[in-house]
Amino acid sequence: MQNPSPPTTPPSTNANKYKCNVCQKIFKNKAGLTRHNTVIRKYNTLREGLPVVPTSLTELFKNDLIYFIHRRLPNGFKNAGKKMISIPCSESQFHAIFENHIHFYSKKSGVYKCWFRGKEGEEKLNQIFGNTDWGIKYYNQNQMTFVVLTDNHISHQKTETNPLALATINTVKPKKSFSKYKYGEMVIEWKRKCDKDVMGNICSAGFIYFHFFTKQAYIV
Repeated sequence: MQNPSPPTTPPSTNANKYKCNVCQKIFKNKAGLTRHNTVIRKYNTLREGLPVVPTSLTELFKNDLIYFIHRRLPNGFKNAGKKMISIPCSESQFHAIFENHIHFYSKKSGVYKCWFRGKEGEEKLNQIFGNTDWGIKYYNQNQMTFVVLTDNHISHQKTETNPLALATINTVKPKKSFSKYKYGEMVIEWKRKCDKDVMGNICSAGFIYFHFFTKQAYIV
């Protein structure tokens, strides 16, 4: 199957450097960025020999993914921060959902990666999941927890008059760490895990991983 080519990434405004807006990799010249985009197109083609997943099953699996994401959107300002989800998923199913958005592949490890950040990343995920509330969970007392890609949701935040609540909001910040995942982006990976017993029998399964940060806000 021939998949449509993913959108290319324009260079940064710095005349001496060209930056991929998806993976943030910087190149010395335009030719390097062009080669980068050419290689990325190959990552978005389903490997030969892998079965094509029916569209109906893909849509059902997207609903499952939204369910698991919502399970990681807890109530309470102190529960916000870095989250990770691991879900069994075939390589074909991963391609069926994220084709044209795959931005990294390692032939050696078999790992795929996608990056989503900012308003553009949010809009892409809205289209992928077919649901604008895939990353938002609403609670009582006008509260919601959401996946942090932009701060657009904060524009609807209700002014809090309780001094104790204000102190809680202002002091609860993302914990500093040496994590390779950045606040304000969602990284989606696919890789295969293997298990070997004492008799040498090997079994394996594919998994999809979501890495993201959450935040809670009051809404009108």
